[in-house]
Amino acid sequence: MALVVNDRVKETSTTTGTGTLNLDGASLGFETFVAGIGNANTTYYSIVNENGEFEVGLGTVTDAATDTLSRDTILSSSNSDAAVNFSAGTKDVFCTLPASKAVILDSSGNIVANNGSNLTNLNASNLATGTVANARLDAELAAIGGLTSAADKGIQFTGVGTAGTFDLTTAGKALLDDADAAAQRTTLGLGSIATLNTVTLTTDTTGDYVASITAGEGITGAASGEGSTPTLAVDLDELTTSTSDADGDFFAVVDSVGAQKKLTKANINISGFNNDSGFTTNTGTVTSVSGGNGLTGTVTTSGSLAVGAGTGIDVAADSISVDVSDFMSNGSNNRVLTATGTDAMNAEANLTFDGTTLDVTGIVTADELNFDGNGEIHSTNDTSSIALAGGTNSNVGGNITVYGSTHASLANVTRFRSSATESMRITSAGDVGIGTTSPASKLDVSGTLTATTYSGGGASITNRGTATVLAMVFG
Repeated sequence: MALVVNDRVKETSTTTGTGTLNLDGASLGFETFVAGIGNANTTYYSIVNENGEFEVGLGTVTDAATDTLSRDTILSSSNSDAAVNFSAGTKDVFCTLPASKAVILDSSGNIVANNGSNLTNLNASNLATGTVANARLDAELAAIGGLTSAADKGIQFTGVGTAGTFDLTTAGKALLDDADAAAQRTTLGLGSIATLNTVTLTTDTTGDYVASITAGEGITGAASGEGSTPTLAVDLDELTTSTSDADGDFFAVVDSVGAQKKLTKANINISGFNNDSGFTTNTGTVTSVSGGNGLTGTVTTSGSLAVGAGTGIDVAADSISVDVSDFMSNGSNNRVLTATGTDAMNAEANLTFDGTTLDVTGIVTADELNFDGNGEIHSTNDTSSIALAGGTNSNVGGNITVYGSTHASLANVTRFRSSATESMRITSAGDVGIGTTSPASKLDVSGTLTATTYSGGGASITNRGTATVLAMVFG
């Protein structure tokens, strides 16, 4: 689809409303829109109704059984520049060039657009007296136009739509103005050898060439004659064998970056060689040896070094052993060791273990005690007691105390306390007392006994109260 403007294109239409016009045919002496503009092309139109309604805009031509012209964009109209709701009547529809879209030659000879948005400051015939802003050029021309000119500078593209300058030397300019490669070789001072792929070796001794190559000591390979290709290799096997220490002043070495060097024997670091042969005996005399860490004594031509015994180490004539007693105090059989510092321990007299029984003299503090199998807790003798208390003092918080069979005053008695008050007691005879410390029967309650049901006739219950109570209790 293209924008087309053409002369003498005019038709009539009786279409009403604001929609697409049906075209009724060309006026006398004019062409139709399909013939003058073309199917699917756009054009500027003007519509004038016989009652004075008018509209100027941009529309699209459609070739059909009844040709049509759509009213796509309204530029001006009798309806305040909006689409006109055309009434009945015959309308003249013709191609026009709206003033707002026209480019004209002003009184100064410059081409200007009526809306001020297009070309400015251009001479009508050429650009000799006008300028074009970089923004109106394509990306490549704009990139070059943005450069600053200077002497001895060349211009090059540095990317898509970007350009820069580079230094252009006298030698470079001398090559650039040469007509061809031959002229450039002359400028560079090259002879005809620059164009050859091979150099022929002959027996002409007047020229500058190598007629033959002979390898010397330590080198293998040779070549002679026209077209020969020499291959040379280092062969150290050809070197003379030396048995004199004086001959070994240097070693041939290659450093970490591949440079070949000679190294004096005085600078050879023996520790850098592997002892693949496993040498254990050296000839000569040791002049001095001093003891290092853990050793005492010195050796000159003869002597010995002694191993110094430290903490935890015992040294004998033919052995070294570990002595843990150096790390602890109070050592004795079955005592458990506890740390008393970074490298010190103490054998606890009140904490022993013989492999079966862990014996603790004192207080055992634990968040939880678990027993596997038939676990039991015993006191050390029958005259003492064991208390399970809910606090740090069994005489203050709630607790259960079990007394031994030969306790001085409470043998085989079990007491239950809440706070400091005894709540219940089980005597050695099996009597249970609640609120009393001296129960006289299997259940002796000092206070009120409340129950919802009694089992049995209750004939042995004492202090039963009134007959009404008995009736409620025993039914």
